[in-house]
Amino acid sequence: MCNASMPFFQSSQAPPKSFSFELLTTHGTTQAVTALPNKTPAVSKHFTKLSSHPTPYNTSPLYTKSWAPAHKEIIDIGGSTLDTTFDTQLPSAFKAEGYFPKEVAYTTGMHHWCEISDTSYQTTDELSIIKSTASDVVKDIPATGAVIIDLGAANSRKFVSYVQAFIEQGKPCIYIALDLCKESLTNHINKSAADFPQITCIGLWGNFIQGDKYFTTLPNPRIFLSLGSIFFNAPDQMCVDRCNEFSKHLSGSPYSKLIVGQDGPSGTEASSAHAAYQTKAYDAFFISYLQGIQTYADIDANPRIAWTYESKLDKSMHYFKVVAQHDMVCHRYNDLFIQKGTVYTMFPSWKRGEAEIHNIAQGSGP
Repeated sequence: MCNASMPFFQSSQAPPKSFSFELLTTHGTTQAVTALPNKTPAVSKHFTKLSSHPTPYNTSPLYTKSWAPAHKEIIDIGGSTLDTTFDTQLPSAFKAEGYFPKEVAYTTGMHHWCEISDTSYQTTDELSIIKSTASDVVKDIPATGAVIIDLGAANSRKFVSYVQAFIEQGKPCIYIALDLCKESLTNHINKSAADFPQITCIGLWGNFIQGDKYFTTLPNPRIFLSLGSIFFNAPDQMCVDRCNEFSKHLSGSPYSKLIVGQDGPSGTEASSAHAAYQTKAYDAFFISYLQGIQTYADIDANPRIAWTYESKLDKSMHYFKVVAQHDMVCHRYNDLFIQKGTVYTMFPSWKRGEAEIHNIAQGSGP
């Protein structure tokens, strides 16, 4: 999903001793692991007909005096300023002093990413788990309802089972989608509102760091959805820091939850992970990413000719080895020179197993 490269938080505080979440693991087989406080909910795979009596969204009981956005409103929490952050990140990345921002890909090639996400094995597995567990997750929510915050929503339908469960159980909810691409976010919110007229739908335009500042304004309880291997997609200590900082968003209610989807293939399944990056759809996505980088940096080159890329797996970290095939100049950044043969690491991501995720969430690290 969107925002996968941006660290949520960095903190020097001591890590938390507890962290309430539900983990969805997808590594060849589909399984659900719950870590909600003192609960092991039964699995239900049956859904009843949706209510035909919508609750007026302009009178949501979840609204507060300080927070009551309009239905289908797209709130700019910093998305309009992202281009300025690229001007800081890209020169450093070209100098091999930092990673290239993944956000470029999601703001320039979202339609390619949506095609990949819709057909990936992780999406299929996550949807299967969500459909079998969403009802029990919502049963734990009080009758007064909750807000659902979809982190990096794109056009994903993974939130649907949770909304259906709220409606079936007669509990109010508000669906809040966070994303980087305003056009995609607007379309997603409009479609979600049309599909579920019973609920209020709101969009947050920005990245995770900007979202972290905004989440403090939201009503409680909160159900955060961090699916598609986003939340723990970072080096070990940064993941511990994320948990440490994110726990404050769950502390306002004992019913608040973070639901995490994580892909953790074993070593024997590494070939499957590599295969997922060898499709025509992924090639189109990655080329659009390179073109986006070139456009921001004002590099005059054909991305298919200017670069080669190769899928790599180093222990738990997957990345792309990207090599410049000829000399290039970044005119936007004081004619910064890229020499033929320069090698970059792009799109790093971390594959983590179930036990490791639980250890990180408890603050002890892997």
